[in-house]
Amino acid sequence: MLQIINILFPAIALIGLGFYLFQSRTLEANFWNGAEKLNYYVLFPSLLFSSLATADMHIAHIDTILMVIFLVMALVICSVYCFAQIKKTAISQIGVYVQSLIRFNTYIGLSIATTMNNPEIKSILVNILAITIPFVNVVSILSLTPKHQLNIKHILISLIKNPLISSCLVGILFNVFNIPLWQGLSNLLSAFSNSSLMLGLLCVGTAIQFNTIKTYFKTSLIISLLRIVVIPCVAFICLQWFELDYSAVVAIMIFFSIPTASSAYILTKLLNGDYQLMAAVISLQTLLSVFSLALMLTLVQIYYT
Repeated sequence: MLQIINILFPAIALIGLGFYLFQSRTLEANFWNGAEKLNYYVLFPSLLFSSLATADMHIAHIDTILMVIFLVMALVICSVYCFAQIKKTAISQIGVYVQSLIRFNTYIGLSIATTMNNPEIKSILVNILAITIPFVNVVSILSLTPKHQLNIKHILISLIKNPLISSCLVGILFNVFNIPLWQGLSNLLSAFSNSSLMLGLLCVGTAIQFNTIKTYFKTSLIISLLRIVVIPCVAFICLQWFELDYSAVVAIMIFFSIPTASSAYILTKLLNGDYQLMAAVISLQTLLSVFSLALMLTLVQIYYT
C-alpha cells in the first residue's frame, strides 16, 4: 500500500496545490487562463509528440490491448445512448454523460505512469492515448451536437486544428518513418514535457468546484462511481478473457481509472451542453479518483502476486 501512496502522491500534491493557489487568489485568474492555454497549445503537445516519436510502437499484443479498450468504450457509449433513449434525455446532458464516462485526464494518467518508473507501462499508455484521443474527441463533439446541426466538414476542421491530435499524428509519423530528432530540439521538447505534467496537474486543481458538487451531488456521484469504479471493474473482467502481461493490464487499468478531462467543461460550454453538471462531475471525479486509483492499482498488484 505504501508503494501505491508513493506513486499517487506527486499527482495528488500538485492537484491540491493548484486548488489552494486558485482558491486563495495567490495568483491572479489571468495567470491560470494563460497557463492552461500554454499547456494546451505548446507544452502538452510537445510531450505527446516527443513521447510518440521515440516510443516503442512494436508493443506485444498491442492489437489485443486496443481491442479491450475499444470494446469497453463501445459498451459504455451504447449503454449511455440506450439509457438516454429510455429516459428521453436532452442532448445537452447526453454529451455530459458520454464525456464523463469515456474522456480521460491525460495529465494524471501520464504522471502516474511516469512515477511508476516502468518504461513499458508508460509506452503502452502513451500508445493508448495517441489512438484514443482523436476517437474520444469525435465522439464528444457528436454527443453534444443535435442531428440537424451535424456538419462533418466542421468537425474535421476542428479535429485538424486540435493541437493534441496534430501532435499525436506528427509524432507517429516521425516514429514510423524513423525520422531522427536533432539533439537540441530533443532537449527543448524534454524541458517542455517535464513542465507540462506539473502545470497540467496544477490546472486540474483549479477545476475543482465544491459549490457545483453540492448542487448536482446525486447525479454527479452516480456518474463518477460509474466512471472510476464500475467501468474499471468491467475492463478488468474483460481482461480475464485475454492473455496480457502485467504491464499491459496496469496501463489499461490506469486508463480506465483516471477521471474525465478538465477540458470537457470548455467543450460542453462551447456546444451549449449542461456545463454546470459537467463542472460538478469533473470536480467530484477528480476528488474520488484519489481513492479509486489506489484501490484499482492495489487490486491489480494483489491479483498478480
